Amino acid sequence: MAVRGSRHLRHLVTVLLLAAPLVSYAQPRETDPATGLVTAPGLELVKANCTACHSAALITQNRASRDGWLTMIRWMQDTQRLWPLGDSEGPILDYLAANYSPRFSGRRAPLPASLLPPMRMGPE
Repeated sequence: MAVRGSRHLRHLVTVLLLAAPLVSYAQPRETDPATGLVTAPGLELVKANCTACHSAALITQNRASRDGWLTMIRWMQDTQRLWPLGDSEGPILDYLAANYSPRFSGRRAPLPASLLPPMRMGPE
């Protein structure tokens, strides 16, 4: 019985160790009360440069990689009169990529139709 108990204990410890990163990832992050943006390094630059023209909601509803955020910034500079960000651009991109990057659900993508069994249309 001691062997079985230790095996269950090992399984429990393994499950807890595997779940620990998920639990810490799911913890709510502190947000700025004025904007709702995540409180992290670069927040003040984002507030000064981004929310000068649009609400913080436009940031929180979008998600992109660092390159995706850079593409959006370039679009705003080309079409919306966003000023050059200079030395602030890197920290702004770091902040956006760290806090508003794409979310992955953990589900696999749907199988392509070519891999699915044929659909049956009626009784055989």
